[in-house]
Amino acid sequence: MKDSFLVVLAIIGTVIGSGFISGKEIVVFFTRFGYFSFPCIFLAGILFFVLFKCLLSLGDKALAKLKKSKLAFVINLFLCLFFSSAMFAGISNLLTFDKIIVNFVIFFIVLTLAFIVFKFGMGSLDKINLILVPFMLILFLVMLSTKLSFKSIAIVGQTRYSGFSIFFALLYVILNTANGGVIIANLGQRLSKKQKTQVALISALTLSAILLIANIVLLLNPTSISSAMPLVSMFSKEGHVIMTFVVFIGCLTTLLTLVYTLSSSMRGLCKNEFIIFFISVILPLILSLLGFDFIVEYLYPLASILGIYLLAGLLFSSKYKSFGFYIKKAYHRKKFK
Repeated sequence: MKDSFLVVLAIIGTVIGSGFISGKEIVVFFTRFGYFSFPCIFLAGILFFVLFKCLLSLGDKALAKLKKSKLAFVINLFLCLFFSSAMFAGISNLLTFDKIIVNFVIFFIVLTLAFIVFKFGMGSLDKINLILVPFMLILFLVMLSTKLSFKSIAIVGQTRYSGFSIFFALLYVILNTANGGVIIANLGQRLSKKQKTQVALISALTLSAILLIANIVLLLNPTSISSAMPLVSMFSKEGHVIMTFVVFIGCLTTLLTLVYTLSSSMRGLCKNEFIIFFISVILPLILSLLGFDFIVEYLYPLASILGIYLLAGLLFSSKYKSFGFYIKKAYHRKKFK
């Protein structure tokens, strides 16, 4: 039971990063399609369940596949770098305290936790998720509930380009699943077949519920949609501070998961700990200088496309041979008849 709970927390902590928890991703992939966003969220929930179940069933085969395929390894590297840089950029956006020393101390804590996960691996990540993820979810849902208006029946939303809404829902699921595909697969080693189904279902239902509630809140508050962090901008005073803290935790849990994923993947190819730390932590920090808006709006859709190849390689390469394999097989049969 404990293992299942920790895996659920790890999956949610991976997916619910800065783009999700701040509302920016939800606006880009769902909210802007107005009423069409609701069936798309339902579809996303189903796809999350299917992909989580498939990935959990892979076990340690996922990392082995990355080692065998250089292209898959490079794509996974780019995906992790894109998302890690977005987490760092999101944290930088949140550090707006007047005193520079406060910003410095908070960022130092972030880097310290990243180093701990880098050094001690999954055990340390489990302990951090056990504290941060439940607290973040409860606080997030409580804050969103204050913005739900049941008196207002009409929901404002743009329905332009609604024909692309399903396509964007698919991209969204691929984007977030590819983000943590390797770690989700490795987490499956802890679980029985029944537990894998339960974990996939609970994780998918939780994420879908959060998506649905956040989407409704965004549609009811359209003036905040254009901001860099919509769910933060709609609050003021104490509410703004609390939501900023919630988004900070979301950025942090995803960042730490990505640090673990990058470092564990790199250790299979490189023995130099300094190089591994540079690629896992320092390089994403440098890339975050591109800015949070730029990364989410331009690099995330690119990451979705790259994620299609990575997920296909992880999920199907063990069951299906390449097209070229069958061509060669057919040729040799014909040749030796």
